[in-house]
Amino acid sequence: MGDRYVSSDDIVHSVLSFEQSARHGLNGFILPAHIGVDPARTDKFYLRLGPLITELRDRGYAFVRIDELLEE
Repeated sequence: MGDRYVSSDDIVHSVLSFEQSARHGLNGFILPAHIGVDPARTDKFYLRLGPLITELRDRGYAFVRIDELLEE
């Protein structure tokens, strides 16, 4: 896939690691939904998005659309 390829597992790990290291966790975090969708990609990230959202909801996070986030 090239030198810029990041596996879906690595993306999930990166998000969860960022949550642990960031002062405010993932509050205000923007995760583009288009990452990991290249046609040549076999491990589509969007297939991991549901379980990631469930995990983050279990950790107390809520989700809003980007336009709602930017209004605040």
